[in-house]
Amino acid sequence: MSDVFLTPEQLLLREQYRELAKNEIMPYVKDIDEKDVIPQELVARLAGDPFRLPALSVPKEYGGLGLSVLDVCVIAEEIGAVCPALIPFMEIAQLYAHVIKYGGTEEQNQRFLSQLAEGKLGCYALTDDGPGSDPAAMTTSVEKTDQGYVMSGRKRIITFADMADLFAIFGKMGGPSGGSKTITAFIVEKGAEGLILEKHCEAMGLKGHRAYNLIFDNLQIPEENRIGEEGAGLSLALTVLNTTRISLACGFVGLARASLDAAISFAKQRLVGGKPIAEQEGISFPIAEVATEIDAARLLAYRAAKMEEAGLPHRKETSMAKFYAGNTLIKAVDLANRVLGGYGSDVDFPVERYLRDAYTWIAAQGTAEVQKLVVSRELLKD
Repeated sequence: MSDVFLTPEQLLLREQYRELAKNEIMPYVKDIDEKDVIPQELVARLAGDPFRLPALSVPKEYGGLGLSVLDVCVIAEEIGAVCPALIPFMEIAQLYAHVIKYGGTEEQNQRFLSQLAEGKLGCYALTDDGPGSDPAAMTTSVEKTDQGYVMSGRKRIITFADMADLFAIFGKMGGPSGGSKTITAFIVEKGAEGLILEKHCEAMGLKGHRAYNLIFDNLQIPEENRIGEEGAGLSLALTVLNTTRISLACGFVGLARASLDAAISFAKQRLVGGKPIAEQEGISFPIAEVATEIDAARLLAYRAAKMEEAGLPHRKETSMAKFYAGNTLIKAVDLANRVLGGYGSDVDFPVERYLRDAYTWIAAQGTAEVQKLVVSRELLKD
């Protein structure tokens, strides 16, 4: 279905990453889920050749692949269908890279984006320990000094903070009582004094997805590492999310597709009364519904991607794509587990992992309720 919306080059890109996911990632999936660790040899391949996930959207002039938003959507679906825990390699890179692309100077682009192109990892520290989905209420504090800035506070569930070489971090100038217009963005490099990994956040799914809580204990930041103007950080953060949520939606589509495929395969083979259960309307009709919703979710994401590439406003369309893809994902994993019945919880079948992964992943980059808030505000504003 989606082939008519993709160029020949994008169809080739899809096939390339589909084969890479099948041949390079699939053999590791069960081990990653059991041990909650991504083997270093796979990390090296994901960051470098043949995947180059951190470099996907880094412009070619800084050594990256310079792919479009729709290109990245195509890749996200293929990786999401095989191992969603590895999607953060590209999603966190997207978040970090777009902070620099949208807010950085030419010197900062040369300095920081080129490191992603070389295979280094960046991470994105927006979410505070308390406010969560309300970044305007963050309490992370930043004070100006003669040497630059000093940051204090804490962030939660920061993906791949243990492996990151570069951190995009947001804090409030003048302390927690400052308003949203005091939020400012900074780049901090690995090993900076006062940057502390507090704890590894364990989750029921997305095993291998390494998230940490961070503490900033008088973290010293040089002035040249500020991204954008003081007080421009929240606008920058929301602009970045408005782009990265598009490919995240396609990651959801990938896992939903894998869940549907598992349900269809099982329904065709499982016999009850001498007939495949796929012939029962109680099975076939829900399969038809989920298949339709997966196509719709993909198209919503593609629309937002094309609007981004055309330079059109797309806050509403991006949030529609994200929450609809998330809802479809939950519906797809629930369907797969119901179709498999008793086998749905059997660890020898992948659908129990799909369920854990989906419910762990669904709130990434903003809950469904946050997306609906964005959509409703866009629809109802004067």
